[in-house]
Amino acid sequence: MTDVRKPEPRRGADIEIIDRSSGDQILTPSTVRINGVEVPIPSGSSIKIDEIRDDQAVVVTVTMFARRITIHHEDD
Repeated sequence: MTDVRKPEPRRGADIEIIDRSSGDQILTPSTVRINGVEVPIPSGSSIKIDEIRDDQAVVVTVTMFARRITIHHEDD
């Protein structure tokens, strides 16, 4: 019998942008978490959040340090 599995539904990442400074009225991101995992971001890098609309997914662009990048094909 063939194992026919439904693909997992796609879902977006949980992005947390945290300002740990105190008292400033301008937010300065000092920590970024993706799906609960803190990722290192270069000092002075920008975080871009595209326009938030009801009919589209929110797009966030973050520059971060990568430990490893893997690009490959997976069989179904």
